[in-house]
Amino acid sequence: MKKKRHYQRTAALLGAQPHIRYAPTRQRLQRVRIPWKLVLPLAVVLAFALWMWLDNRWYLMAERLQVSGVSRTSVARDVALASDLLGWHGFLLRPEAAVAQILEQVPGVTKAQATCTRFPAGCTIAVVERKPALVWATGAVTYWADRNGRLFPAQDERPDLPLVRGPLPDNLEGDVIPADILEGIDALISLGVPANQLEYNPKRGLIWTDTEGRRIAFGTGADMKARWAIYHTLIAHLESKSVFPWAVDVRFPTGPTYSLERTW
Repeated sequence: MKKKRHYQRTAALLGAQPHIRYAPTRQRLQRVRIPWKLVLPLAVVLAFALWMWLDNRWYLMAERLQVSGVSRTSVARDVALASDLLGWHGFLLRPEAAVAQILEQVPGVTKAQATCTRFPAGCTIAVVERKPALVWATGAVTYWADRNGRLFPAQDERPDLPLVRGPLPDNLEGDVIPADILEGIDALISLGVPANQLEYNPKRGLIWTDTEGRRIAFGTGADMKARWAIYHTLIAHLESKSVFPWAVDVRFPTGPTYSLERTW
């Protein structure tokens, strides 16, 4: 009976074999561990960013924009729109820029101050309105002018203020009535011309239609007393001769003129 031979497996018989190294199970798990120390802060930052972006309280709405120091709703609306604050995020509110825009775009305001909060977004704008001292009616548009002659849109009727009718002067410096016209208005009113009966003509200056219907051209400037005296003297002289002029020009006291027709 033959015996079964046993052969030893050697490297030569098997050939080169791959070398496999098995890492412990615990080490393999460590390689896929989630870095919670980084994920959680990032999640918090992302959630905070979404809240700042989506929550309306971070944006300035109309109900959280307050305008004080105005006498009319229309002025408050103009101030709010000129500020360009509505709708902006709290971190993008720029009160200083808002004040500059208000002073530039709302001529009825002389001073402005704005304060804002980031959250909830809110702003308060305190303004000082320009006070009218004169009404100037061009026919199509009515303006107010302050004591320095600065023109701005009229808000309502002011029968208590002096009124001038006619086109605006050609020599306006920006939106300011020249000083000689303002001085002439004040001088004529002080001499007895009704404050609501003055007109302005670019060639003849300030004009008043007296109680008899005569149109009197006084020009401009503060020296109205001599022209006023010439007007009365000339009218008395013409009446003594039964002459009725419809137009009298006393801009130059040394050479007054008159017309028997209403030429202007």
